[in-house]
Amino acid sequence: MAVPTLTTTRLTLRPLVVKDVDAITDALSDFNITRWLTNAPFPYAKSDAQWFVQHVANHPDDMNWAIDAGDGLIGMIGVKPDLGYWLNANNHGQGIMTEAANCAVAWYFQNFSKPLASGHFQGNHASRAILTRLGFHDTHVEQVVPKATNAEITLHRMSLSQSDWANKND
Repeated sequence: MAVPTLTTTRLTLRPLVVKDVDAITDALSDFNITRWLTNAPFPYAKSDAQWFVQHVANHPDDMNWAIDAGDGLIGMIGVKPDLGYWLNANNHGQGIMTEAANCAVAWYFQNFSKPLASGHFQGNHASRAILTRLGFHDTHVEQVVPKATNAEITLHRMSLSQSDWANKND
């Protein structure tokens, strides 16, 4: 399945393109973003972004989108196998990720019925707030070692069913 372009009031969720490499590199070079991600190394190099853009191009069924507010990539969001996201620090606190996540989750449940999983690291209150606004419920905790920190941290796993999503949005 090809990654579709989705739109909201302020945003375009679009497939990643090679020109996004610099914006990805710049954003994920900020440890305050990368430390909350499981698979992003730190320091984050341009070669990491190049590999990621190529990887996403080779795995379109994973449904990863660039979040674009009109001037290029400001973040990313994906829904398979789990809902995952990050946003450039300059765009925090504006409701952008909640808007993007609502759009991506709506698309997911229009196309799939399997519950959507996600999670947040201990202490990432902003991510938890987004997930709870979407209707996610806690399922369990696990210990993980993110590439950026190489130190064990608690990951709070959450889940959202299609019926809970539908009930929330009626």
